[in-house]
Amino acid sequence: MYSVYQKWRVPLLFSKSIYDGLSFNNITLKLTGMKHKLTVLFLLVFIRGSFAESKFHLEDFAISLEQITSGPGHIWVNSGYTTVNPEYHTVMGVNEFYSPPFAAKNFRMRLNIIADSVTITDTGSYGKGDVGLLYAGGTWFPHKIVRRGTYHHLKSGRLISLGVRSELIPVFGKPGIIGKVSITNRTNRPVPVKIVPDLQPGAPSVIPLEKWGFGAPRSNAPEAEPSSPNTWTNGLTTIILFQENTEKIVLPGKTLVSWFSVLLNRNDERMPVSFNAEEMEKASTHAWEKRLATYTKNVPSLESNINGLDDYYRRSVISGLVCIWENPAYTLNPFLSTCGMDGGGTCAYIWDIAGYVPQMATLMMDTAIVRIAKKMGSIDLGQFYAYTLNGTGTGVKYSYSPWAFTSLVSTIFKFKGPEEELFATAKKLVLDNENQQNENHLIDYGLQHNLLEMRSTGWEHITVSPNAERSWCLRQLAEMGECMNCPSSECESWNNQAEIIAQAIQKNLWDDKKKWFASVYPDGFKDFVYSIQVYDALRAGVCTPQMEEALISHLRGGAFLGDYGITSISKEDSIHYEVLDTDWSGGGAYAGDGPQLALIMYERNKPELAWEILKRHFWMGKHLIYYPQEHFADKPMSPDHKRANVVSGLAGAEAILFGLIGFQPQYDGSLFINPHPIDKGELKITGFGYRGNNFDIELSEKKMKIYKNGTILYNGTTKSLKLL
Repeated sequence: MYSVYQKWRVPLLFSKSIYDGLSFNNITLKLTGMKHKLTVLFLLVFIRGSFAESKFHLEDFAISLEQITSGPGHIWVNSGYTTVNPEYHTVMGVNEFYSPPFAAKNFRMRLNIIADSVTITDTGSYGKGDVGLLYAGGTWFPHKIVRRGTYHHLKSGRLISLGVRSELIPVFGKPGIIGKVSITNRTNRPVPVKIVPDLQPGAPSVIPLEKWGFGAPRSNAPEAEPSSPNTWTNGLTTIILFQENTEKIVLPGKTLVSWFSVLLNRNDERMPVSFNAEEMEKASTHAWEKRLATYTKNVPSLESNINGLDDYYRRSVISGLVCIWENPAYTLNPFLSTCGMDGGGTCAYIWDIAGYVPQMATLMMDTAIVRIAKKMGSIDLGQFYAYTLNGTGTGVKYSYSPWAFTSLVSTIFKFKGPEEELFATAKKLVLDNENQQNENHLIDYGLQHNLLEMRSTGWEHITVSPNAERSWCLRQLAEMGECMNCPSSECESWNNQAEIIAQAIQKNLWDDKKKWFASVYPDGFKDFVYSIQVYDALRAGVCTPQMEEALISHLRGGAFLGDYGITSISKEDSIHYEVLDTDWSGGGAYAGDGPQLALIMYERNKPELAWEILKRHFWMGKHLIYYPQEHFADKPMSPDHKRANVVSGLAGAEAILFGLIGFQPQYDGSLFINPHPIDKGELKITGFGYRGNNFDIELSEKKMKIYKNGTILYNGTTKSLKLL
């Protein structure tokens, strides 16, 4: 009977002593003796059917802080409501935290321990001797950061030996943080222990939601000053500190558990007089457990014997989950941001969400993705590239927005079915874009800020991408138009225009000597930028077989491929390649570009090259908490000055599910699989959700077993197959 309990993993519902008692909603059923076995089994089956079991658990995403290669500014933990940064290499220290619209800028809280009248500081010192509490390691979880410390010194002939464990918990539902500190007395005598906070309030502020764009919001709020022993205010915002159980004589082997909670409060709102830290910790944990169950309902778990694949996939999934904010004050709840862990990039950016990960975003957000797309369509995408937390458009006119939006709508059609409003918006966006074309049927997209934002002249004006994406968009309009019963003549005209654009690109931009596409300026100047963005043009289907072969020949070491990923500019392009702008000028690439390139190679039936590209990113699963805005290609690190996380980190999971495993959703609601297993590689995914169906797949080079809704659908040799 206990094996049934283990298999179904219901620890929150039942006590582990199944035979002694069954607890549920504070009701305990005494079940003793063999005659109750069937009763217990029935209840287990009933409960399992009544509550959807999450395929993922908080512990699945735990990662040691000591293996992280990210800089201190990239290490955050959020609740979906508040995000906080621990002070690097301290055991209990806390830095800034954000809970839009609240911002605790320049905030810092350290905790000092007084044991036997000896003050033990916690500063992360690198000195020798007694420098205070020593950092002994930590673990990141989605809902908290756990850190450990040790102090072991003889003071006046008496040993003081303390083990310290802290938990940094961002609060859900309130703008605040919780510090839970456990101090264990490791001596053989009672030791009086007291914890004294040292709080520097900084400049707390309330920043309007429309100001939370791609960068971290700025504020001119003054420094807060003490207004009472546990409050600080600057006339606009108040910081409140609550302390519980901070002093005790700790017996040998026993532990003192203390709580330090910090809340932000508007001065024109009622001040809270109490705060139950233990209950709020449970609420924040529950919020994350609910988040996992809700947003991974259609996202499968993965197990594999392929070194690095599991970790890479799992951390790709968490990269999406940490971008979900759940605050009813926002224009959407849930709100899917592009970044946000470090307070920057909390806006919803169409290119990140839809340009890189439309399929994973749709799997994760489920029906909410339709609301997200409609909200994106409601802003003026001819003027803005994103919307803020209150729905205000932000950014600039971006040349890739029509393609990104159409990509998302196309995916929704396949996963959820036709959406008339979204189709109408995509149609208008695409056709309005077509009105900008020149006599040669190509569009001049202007300067860097409307394109890739390189730091050199080159990828500007008439470029292969996003002109190629225009062709793709028109073809998708035609296919979606058939689903919407548009006149066949209209769909045919879109397909014809798509072909005209493809031929114009081949004629006007391809250089047969360079074997590459030119960027053409209004005065006739041509530049050749060996940019990774060219491969999106390949995906759009505008290349001849000879062009495709020439482009793919550059996907090798010393050109686009590095040991730890890809470069946004080929190293062979000595004119444009640089190291510091990993975004679009070389040295590395945006987080979504590497796995997306691998997916493109899978789509172009180049599985060996796709795998060669994809596996270069597996270090990220071992050394990053979640995937940052961009990373280097020649070392397993990310640039500290860029955003700590990005939703396009989901591209890793997208490449695995829709490339390596090869799911192929169709406009008519059917689903195919075109797998690309590797030699001696075995993997299993559980719980891929599509149109109300659930698929589990076991895949190797020669064998494939597929379950549909728990029943074997196929068991045989590995091949392409229709699943639905």
